[in-house]
Formats: sequence, structure tokens, C-alpha cells
Amino acid sequence: MNLFFYNLLLWLASPLVALWLSYRALAGRMPGLRQRLGFLPANLVAGDDPVAWLHAVSLGEVKSAHALADELRSRVPDLRIVFTASTRTGYEEARRRTTPRDIVLYPPIDYRWICRRFLRAIRPQMVAILETELWPNLFRQTRRSGTLLYLVSARISDRSLPRYQATRFFWRSVLALPTSVYAQSTRDAERFLELGAPADRVHTGGNLKFRISPHESAFSTELISKIDSSGAGPVIVAGSTMPGEEKLVLEAFQTLLTRIPRLWMILAPRHPERFDEVAELIQSMRLRMERRSSWTDAYLPVPGGVLLLDSIGELASVYQIANIVLIGGTLVPTGGHNLMEAAFFGKPIIIGPSMENFREICDEFLQNNENKSFTEVPGMKLGAVLQIPGPQSLAPSIAFLLNNPQFSNELGASAAELLRRNQAGVEPMIEELSRQLLNNQSLANESPTPARKATGEASDSANDTEEEWHPISK
Repeated sequence: MNLFFYNLLLWLASPLVALWLSYRALAGRMPGLRQRLGFLPANLVAGDDPVAWLHAVSLGEVKSAHALADELRSRVPDLRIVFTASTRTGYEEARRRTTPRDIVLYPPIDYRWICRRFLRAIRPQMVAILETELWPNLFRQTRRSGTLLYLVSARISDRSLPRYQATRFFWRSVLALPTSVYAQSTRDAERFLELGAPADRVHTGGNLKFRISPHESAFSTELISKIDSSGAGPVIVAGSTMPGEEKLVLEAFQTLLTRIPRLWMILAPRHPERFDEVAELIQSMRLRMERRSSWTDAYLPVPGGVLLLDSIGELASVYQIANIVLIGGTLVPTGGHNLMEAAFFGKPIIIGPSMENFREICDEFLQNNENKSFTEVPGMKLGAVLQIPGPQSLAPSIAFLLNNPQFSNELGASAAELLRRNQAGVEPMIEELSRQLLNNQSLANESPTPARKATGEASDSANDTEEEWHPISK
């Protein structure tokens, strides 16, 4: 019954939804609108090879999805992957990292007929939704098709929890649809149970962000050579910075230049639409700047200057160049960003106070606090990363790390070791997904009713009167 009223509300709101979609498309904020409306070629994925559809929202989740895809391919012969990403940056990252057998699309809008068109075109044996994307019609139509449906690296943030709690009566029926929910942490598993997910389907599966392995880029290799030639350095990389944060970072950089005049910074804003805005800010502060988009083979890093990394997909590999990494989105109250890629390269990492979106990961990195050298400074927290209380502590903490290389090396090594330990934690989830995917291949040529029973679909009386359909037959 809940889904009936959900679809009734969607139908009533359709004129407003159409206006909103049109406005965003005309403003360039809704890329891939035809795909989102389900206009895909029939039998988009031809042949009899097994297909897994992995959906992620933005850049960080797409990287996790590719880590999962790599693991599934190694276990399931001839597997084809369909990636969907909601944001332009996520979509471009997915396209950059795909194999020739993969397909990258924008996801369907959550209307029943659109979700059906998607499933009929893709015909997956498994749909895996990363993190927190709860789309009632997509879930329902996926299960009606006989397709396995998993929530992986699933989480419910502190910010979203009150909204879900207030509408728990609705989400109970939605969360009855997934085959399994693999939560990032014990706390996330408890939150899904609180919202009504069946207890026998909720598991703690770990965080796929621990599984990432940044791809090498030709640009980072080139930079390593050019930094050595130019004499610039040490190097600070400030990654995924948010509005209001770049000014704080650049002010700290200016302070440090008075003592370390050959310091060099790579600044990477989170959102591409802000590249020009950040470039104007750097110029207004009278700092020497180069832009990645204007970089040529003739350029060399300028000591005391800033490289604006106005590109997509290169930040992860650029972290290997850093002497110090600052994780953006943490000095302003936006919830933080992923620190795994910097940890992969064993770099000393600084984060600010705002890590709400990565609370469990942050807590884990701060638990490893064997080195007490920094704990006497008020407000500082030290573990496998250094967490500062605010932007006023940024310049002093960078100076401390640069002046104490042994301490910095130990800090980076602690981060890399913690990452390696946690990478093993997601292995049981990956093994289970691979096993189920292999077992479910035979369902593609069976009738829909046995497939639904085999996958344990939850009943929803409000929708059981719909005509049965089975889009995965090949």
C-alpha cells in the first residue's frame, strides 16, 4: 500500500517534476536526461554473458563501484558491468575507468515505467546499489524481474537519519525488497534495522572505499620528474576542497611561504563548475598559479606557486606526489571526503573537524594513537591521521609535519597499514555477491515466478496485481 501512495504522489507531481527536469537540463545540471527517462536501445547488453548493474551517486562511490567490479570480474567469468552514476563527475570517472565490455549510463528517474525500460534494456542478473540510494520503484521492479538486489557499503548518515526515522512507516516496506543489505559498519546496520529492514538480511559488510586502488596517471608521473627538475617543494596537496575552504587553505599557504619559500601546492576543488571561481580567488591573493587545463610539456612547477588541478579523475594519483595531504570538505561544515586514496600512498594526512559523512572511518583512523607527540596541543587528535580543530591550526600543523620528517613518515605508514587491514574486511561480502551472481545466472532463462521465489522477494500486496514481467531473458 505504501508504494501505491508513493506512485500516486509521483503521478500527481509529474507536471512539476517535468518542469524541474526541463529547467535543470536547460541549465546544464541534468546531463543524460534521455537516458534518465529510460530511452535506451533495446537489448543494450546483447549476448548471454552475465550482467551486473552497479549504481553509484558521485565520484567517490564510483571509485568504490569500480573496485567492486574488478573483484567480481576476477571471480565471475565473462561478466559484463553496467555502471550508472548520478553526477557528471561520477559519470565521467566511470567512463574513464571502464573496460571495452562495460557500459556507462545515467540512472533512471524513479518512475515505474522508466525503471522497467532500464531493466529490460540491461537485463542484469544482479543490481548493486552503493551507499544510500533508496528508490522504491527501482527496488520493486528489480525484484519483480527476478533480479538479485543488494545494498553494498550501505550507510545512513547522521544528517539523513532523522528524515528516515520520521518516515519509518514507509521505508519498512522498501527495505523489505533487497536480497541483502551489507552495511558499512555495525552502527549503520543498526540504523537499517531500526528503519525496518528484515534482521536476517542485514549484515555488516565493511566499506568498499577501503578496497580502492588508485590508477596511475601519466600526469602524476610527469609531475614527479618536473618537481625534481624545478627545485619546487615540499608539496602540499589539498584535495576535494569545498566553497569557503580554498581561501582558508590559501591563507595558510601564504603564511607558510614566509618560512618555506619553495613550498608548492596542488589545489583540487571538488566540483568542476567552481574551477574558474577558484582560479580568480588564487589570482586575487597574488599567488603564482598554473592550471592543469593549460599545462604543457614546457611547464615546470614554480616554487611558491599553486597548481589548480582543474581536471577530473587525476587527484587520486596526484596524492602520491604529496609531502602533506589535506582532505577537503573538512575545514568547513560539509561532512568531509574520502581519505583512502591518500592513505593508499602512505601520506601524512591532515583533516579538519567536519568528518560527519565519514564518521566511522575517521574514528577508526583516530584510534591508532600510539604516537602521543601531538596530543598535548589543545584540540588536536592524532591517530593514523592528524585532525585539527579548525583552520587556524592548519599552518602550524603543516609546519610541524614538515619539520619532523620521521614523525610524518610514521603517520603516513600508520594510515597505509590501517588501510591494508581493512581491505580484508570486505572480502566476505565480495565472495557472497560473486557466489550469488554465479548461482543466479541460470535464472535468466527461467520463468519469472520461480525466479522471484528463488531470490526470496518480499510480497507487496499493493503491487502484486501488476502484470508479471521478466526482462532478463536472453
